[in-house]
Amino acid sequence: MYLSHGIKSNITNNDSINMIQIKFLTLLPLLIFNNINLFASDTRALLAQNYHISQGFYISQSDTESIQPIDHFSSPSDIDEEVLESHSRKRTPKYHYGYINREHSYSESAKHIAGIYGATLVLYPLTQPDVVRKKGSFKVYKKNFGKLVFDRDEPFWNWFVHPISGSQLYLYYRANGYNRVDSLGMSFISSALFEFTVEIYTEPASIQDLYQTPVLGSVLGVGIESLSMYLLNTGNMLGRVLGHAINPTTLLWFYEGKVRIIPEYNLKNSGRLTLVVNY
Repeated sequence: MYLSHGIKSNITNNDSINMIQIKFLTLLPLLIFNNINLFASDTRALLAQNYHISQGFYISQSDTESIQPIDHFSSPSDIDEEVLESHSRKRTPKYHYGYINREHSYSESAKHIAGIYGATLVLYPLTQPDVVRKKGSFKVYKKNFGKLVFDRDEPFWNWFVHPISGSQLYLYYRANGYNRVDSLGMSFISSALFEFTVEIYTEPASIQDLYQTPVLGSVLGVGIESLSMYLLNTGNMLGRVLGHAINPTTLLWFYEGKVRIIPEYNLKNSGRLTLVVNY
């Protein structure tokens, strides 16, 4: 009885082993097929990450360049060297114009005010030589010192020349990193210094000029600022010329808002797009 039971158990165990072997052999092709698919997917993802291969296309980093079809699983050595060389390069630098607001020390602000003050000492006699020659004298300067009056200048001067000059004064401070409120304040200080210490060589300080130059000038300056930034960033030559013409401080060395953008990509070594920004 024990022998027959042992034989029966042995037969049952052998049948189980055979069934497991049959099932394993049946599932083996499926396992291999699934692993091949996983490997292919991983390989495709790796190639797409490193060599910009996606859905059978070599994708250029530039929106304006064409998309060139290549093989799904091409290695870098299989890709045409000319294609790699044409797309592995540094693009021509482009510039973006704007304004950067930053903090300023008292000494830096004093230097800017002193610089503008020195410029007005030079420009006033150069722009109005007849007035300075006929009306100006140190005797007049002493008489006008500390005096404040309503001037009787023509509307052309009060409502056009002074706001225009005030707008460029405002844009000067904006170009040097002052925010809009601080630029208004700095413009007011510079205008007041001119009115009370420079222009009194020929005439008393004017109440109208004290607010028309910095306040109306700053309002006009905000409009010129917005328009010039739009024109400068249009990307065409005419826009840049007009933008610089109405806002000439953008051409000068102290202008802090000009940003150089250099896109770089090298498909031979990496699949990344490097963006270099220089202020």
